[in-house]
Amino acid sequence: MRVSDNQRFRLSENRVNQAKASNTGKMVELTTQKRINRVSDDPVGLGRVIKNRAALSDIGQYKKNIEFTKGYIERTESSLQGISDFLIRAKELSISLANGTYAEDSRKAAGEEIGEIIDGVVGLANTQYNNRYVFGGFRTQTPPVSHDGNFLGDDGVIFLQVDRGVFRKINIQARELFEPSASERGAGRFGMVQTLKIFEEGLLDDNIQMIRKAMDELDLQMEKVTNAQAILGGIHSGIDNTLRRLEISDELTNQEISTIEDSDTFEAISNFKKTEDILQSTLMASNKLLQPSLLNFMQ
Repeated sequence: MRVSDNQRFRLSENRVNQAKASNTGKMVELTTQKRINRVSDDPVGLGRVIKNRAALSDIGQYKKNIEFTKGYIERTESSLQGISDFLIRAKELSISLANGTYAEDSRKAAGEEIGEIIDGVVGLANTQYNNRYVFGGFRTQTPPVSHDGNFLGDDGVIFLQVDRGVFRKINIQARELFEPSASERGAGRFGMVQTLKIFEEGLLDDNIQMIRKAMDELDLQMEKVTNAQAILGGIHSGIDNTLRRLEISDELTNQEISTIEDSDTFEAISNFKKTEDILQSTLMASNKLLQPSLLNFMQ
């Protein structure tokens, strides 16, 4: 069967194009240092890479949530510590001034200090993080504690997703911190700010009985703050553990992507040289095949 010049030309062209495509692919691999640059390079491997990159994207969002959570918790912790310091100072004053050895002027001066402590406690109770009141529950846009000590927030519990299927609580329910519970109220106990106001009034009126009453109440308020700090510490610890787990998962996922996708430099250089040699050989063979001869013209 005779082979026409056109057929020989197309055969040579196909071989050259295939050699060029192979050489170009290896050159791209060598340049990018990536084994997979097109779907055809490794469809299964590319699918695994896409899946892992989606997992990395999720991990990145979880880390952002944890960053916000840690900031929220740390702001809450610092506020609680400030409140604790104020209450400790009030307790020290109550112990000192609950006996009759101090003059009325001394108690009035201390009463003014307690007024400043009340302002400080209310200010810390209305602490914000990222324009959100940390003690207000779901009511994050309005101050949760009035200057009279009334709690204006709610009992909402805020959760943020920090891992696949894992949600962490980021706030404490502050009503029980600033207000007496029903049983406490029934036993004649008071809220935090009301306790300080009783102490302030006792000092300003030179009323030792009120001072002693406030001194007993301060123990309850300090205990509540300590309990809230313990709860927050547990939340913080859980967040830290989750973050460490995410960092390990991030590292392992990146390693898996690298194993699938990255090219072996020495192998890539060797393969490129092979395809380059094949391309040169193919070009030379095609050139000889397509050279016209006297026999060609006679056919």
